[in-house]
Amino acid sequence: MSVMMDAVLQQQAELIAALDMQDADAIMAASSALSTAIEKLRLQKQVPAQSQLSHGLKQAEAARIRVKYLTAWNRQKIDRLAECRGLASSAIYVMPQKRA
Repeated sequence: MSVMMDAVLQQQAELIAALDMQDADAIMAASSALSTAIEKLRLQKQVPAQSQLSHGLKQAEAARIRVKYLTAWNRQKIDRLAECRGLASSAIYVMPQKRA
Protein backbone atom coordinates (compact mmCIF):
# COMPACT_ATOMS: atom_id res chain seq x y z
CA MET A 1 0.00 0.00 0.00
CA SER A 2 1.28 3.42 -0.96
CA VAL A 3 1.26 6.09 1.74
CA MET A 4 1.23 8.81 -0.92
CA MET A 5 -1.77 7.23 -2.65
CA ASP A 6 -3.54 7.07 0.71
CA ALA A 7 -3.00 10.83 0.97
CA VAL A 8 -4.50 11.35 -2.51
CA LEU A 9 -7.52 9.21 -1.60
CA GLN A 10 -8.02 11.19 1.61
CA GLN A 11 -7.82 14.51 -0.23
CA GLN A 12 -10.28 13.24 -2.84
CA ALA A 13 -12.71 12.33 -0.05
CA GLU A 14 -12.33 15.80 1.45
CA LEU A 15 -12.98 17.41 -1.94
CA ILE A 16 -16.13 15.33 -2.41
CA ALA A 17 -17.33 16.34 1.07
CA ALA A 18 -16.67 20.03 0.27
CA LEU A 19 -18.57 19.69 -3.02
CA ASP A 20 -21.48 18.08 -1.20
CA MET A 21 -21.54 20.99 1.28
CA GLN A 22 -21.32 23.46 -1.63
CA ASP A 23 -18.73 25.39 0.40
CA ALA A 24 -16.59 27.40 -2.02
CA ASP A 25 -13.77 28.01 0.48
CA ALA A 26 -13.62 24.33 1.43
CA ILE A 27 -13.65 23.35 -2.26
CA MET A 28 -10.71 25.66 -2.98
CA ALA A 29 -8.75 24.36 0.03
CA ALA A 30 -9.49 20.71 -0.81
CA SER A 31 -8.57 21.24 -4.46
CA SER A 32 -5.24 22.77 -3.49
CA ALA A 33 -4.51 19.98 -1.01
CA LEU A 34 -5.42 17.36 -3.62
CA SER A 35 -3.12 19.00 -6.16
CA THR A 36 -0.25 18.90 -3.66
CA ALA A 37 -0.93 15.24 -2.81
CA ILE A 38 -1.02 14.30 -6.51
CA GLU A 39 2.27 16.09 -7.14
CA LYS A 40 3.90 14.18 -4.26
CA LEU A 41 2.50 10.93 -5.67
CA ARG A 42 4.02 11.73 -9.08
CA LEU A 43 7.45 12.15 -7.50
CA GLN A 44 7.18 8.76 -5.85
CA LYS A 45 8.81 5.99 -7.83
CA GLN A 46 6.56 3.27 -6.42
CA VAL A 47 3.41 2.25 -8.29
CA PRO A 48 0.30 2.23 -6.04
CA ALA A 49 -1.69 -0.96 -5.60
CA GLN A 50 -4.37 -1.70 -8.18
CA SER A 51 -7.08 -1.51 -5.51
CA GLN A 52 -5.95 2.00 -4.54
CA LEU A 53 -5.86 3.12 -8.17
CA SER A 54 -9.33 1.70 -8.76
CA HIS A 55 -10.70 3.46 -5.68
CA GLY A 56 -9.03 6.71 -6.76
CA LEU A 57 -10.64 6.51 -10.19
CA LYS A 58 -14.06 5.91 -8.63
CA GLN A 59 -13.62 8.93 -6.35
CA ALA A 60 -12.46 11.07 -9.28
CA GLU A 61 -15.61 10.09 -11.17
CA ALA A 62 -17.74 10.90 -8.13
CA ALA A 63 -16.15 14.35 -7.89
CA ARG A 64 -16.61 14.91 -11.64
CA ILE A 65 -20.32 14.12 -11.40
CA ARG A 66 -20.73 16.54 -8.49
CA VAL A 67 -18.91 19.32 -10.35
CA LYS A 68 -21.05 18.73 -13.44
CA TYR A 69 -24.22 18.86 -11.32
CA LEU A 70 -23.17 22.06 -9.54
CA THR A 71 -22.23 23.67 -12.87
CA ALA A 72 -25.66 22.89 -14.34
CA TRP A 73 -27.40 24.03 -11.15
CA ASN A 74 -25.54 27.36 -11.17
CA ARG A 75 -26.23 27.84 -14.89
CA GLN A 76 -29.95 27.38 -14.21
CA LYS A 77 -29.84 29.95 -11.41
CA ILE A 78 -28.01 32.45 -13.63
CA ASP A 79 -30.50 31.91 -16.45
CA ARG A 80 -33.47 32.38 -14.09
CA LEU A 81 -31.99 35.61 -12.75
CA ALA A 82 -31.43 36.85 -16.30
CA GLU A 83 -35.05 36.02 -17.18
CA CYS A 84 -36.27 37.92 -14.11
CA ARG A 85 -34.33 40.95 -15.33
CA GLY A 86 -35.85 40.60 -18.79
CA LEU A 87 -32.66 39.42 -20.45
CA ALA A 88 -32.32 36.50 -22.83
CA SER A 89 -30.82 33.32 -21.51
CA SER A 90 -27.16 32.83 -22.36
CA ALA A 91 -27.83 29.12 -22.91
CA ILE A 92 -29.84 29.77 -26.07
CA TYR A 93 -27.90 29.12 -29.26
CA VAL A 94 -28.20 31.83 -31.87
CA MET A 95 -26.93 31.17 -35.37
CA PRO A 96 -24.34 33.79 -36.28
CA GLN A 97 -25.34 36.13 -39.08
CA LYS A 98 -23.34 35.87 -42.30
CA ARG A 99 -21.67 39.06 -43.34
CA ALA A 100 -22.32 40.28 -46.84
